[in-house]
Amino acid sequence: MSGMVRVVVVDDHPLFRAGVTQSLGLDPAIEVVDEGGSGSEAVDLARRHAPDVILLDISMPDNGIDAAAAISSGENPPRILMLTVSGDGHDIMRAIDAGAAGYVLKGVGATDLIAAVKSVAAGDSFLSPSLSLNLLATLRGSNGKRVLTALSPREQRILRLVAQGLSNREIGAQLDVQEKTVKYHMTNILKKLKVRNRVEAAMLARDEGV
Repeated sequence: MSGMVRVVVVDDHPLFRAGVTQSLGLDPAIEVVDEGGSGSEAVDLARRHAPDVILLDISMPDNGIDAAAAISSGENPPRILMLTVSGDGHDIMRAIDAGAAGYVLKGVGATDLIAAVKSVAAGDSFLSPSLSLNLLATLRGSNGKRVLTALSPREQRILRLVAQGLSNREIGAQLDVQEKTVKYHMTNILKKLKVRNRVEAAMLARDEGV
């Protein structure tokens, strides 16, 4: 996206919030507009400021997952980036299901945190590389192996572009089709792979070498 990326940081540890704010402040294109310490504050701050991105911890008063679900169900919601200590695959899936566009572990360096914020602000998904195997193990354990050969050649091509991080609009431009056509294909892809969202589909695509 162009222009300033407006961010809200929500975590129940004030010193950690201060560190995150300081790290994001290293990039002149990012502005932290407010901070909060609970899930309920996160929902309120999202409505009040309409930020581009909101950073949420999972383990805090009023629960970050519930806050993510409430925020993502609102009108014109911000992009949600989870910043937490849990690398558990089930927590990652819960966050994604609640509407999170990205998931990063606490302890991430300033450069990677800034990259994550900018990535989700631009409409892409972001998952710390170290968490990929955790999520894949959970996906396999819950649903078993997907048969990607069930996809049509066009669906496989779209899935390959999704795995590269392209948005529906970018995929449409590359394939010379309308964005709504890409959305239609994505709906079929998710059904065939028995996954719930494009992040899970992209992870499986990368794992299977599509």
